[in-house]
Amino acid sequence: MRRFQHPVLARLLLLWSLFALAACASLVPASAPPHIKNTPGASVIVTDNTFDAGLFRLEYPRTWSVVKTSEAASPHLVVYFQAPAGGHVFLQQVEPSDYSPDEHMALPNGVILKLLVEAADPPAAAFAAQARRLIASIRS
Repeated sequence: MRRFQHPVLARLLLLWSLFALAACASLVPASAPPHIKNTPGASVIVTDNTFDAGLFRLEYPRTWSVVKTSEAASPHLVVYFQAPAGGHVFLQQVEPSDYSPDEHMALPNGVILKLLVEAADPPAAAFAAQARRLIASIRS
């Protein structure tokens, strides 16, 4: 690395660099902007194997992916739990007027979830058991 031969130029460059950094400090907000703190829609907490939507929570296999597809302003949650070898479990929060025992699950807190399970073609050997465990783990 080549060093400056003239100490005055080196000091000027250092001062100019510090001035440039100080000028850029106002570009970075000191706290999160309000639109980041107050985003609309249902908030969820996803960890390694748990999904918590506040109104309900469940455990899913660690190797599965979680895909939330509901819009931010939508009051109802729509989420897929995708298996790595294909297939998924679909959950959609619905109104009580849409309830049918064949394809819905009513939770004790009044939340109603539409459930669909779609296996890959051909289905993975462990998929059905993992999907059953996921559904059985749903709690309000």
